[in-house]
Amino acid sequence: MYTLLLTTVLSILPANSETPATAPTTAPETPVMVAEAPAAESVSFTLRNGSVKSIKLKIPGVMNPNLSPMSNSGVRLDIGQEIYFYMGSKKKLLLTVTEDFQGQTILVNKLIKEREKEIKAAKEAKKQS
Repeated sequence: MYTLLLTTVLSILPANSETPATAPTTAPETPVMVAEAPAAESVSFTLRNGSVKSIKLKIPGVMNPNLSPMSNSGVRLDIGQEIYFYMGSKKKLLLTVTEDFQGQTILVNKLIKEREKEIKAAKEAKKQS
């Protein structure tokens, strides 16, 4: 059984309350290129299984975890990473990680129920057309 672990990285910077007396007060005459900080490439969030059954997931290139019943699993995944669940023996897309997931708790069992309804409704609509 796999368990996802939350990876936390802490950076501690030294406090520097002194300002150099020789700091320039005007803009330099030569142009200076300033690089903007890149957008977050990965986000940390929690996968919650609020049901009494284990939930098997597939996170391609990462792992294939089983979420234990009534558990929380912290994860740090790249933005755009897809997470799949199994509907019977077929793998179905559960979600794609976005920046909005940062710090959130995803209720996996409820999300699976919603996705199953969507998939079944789409299948019915396809039969009728």
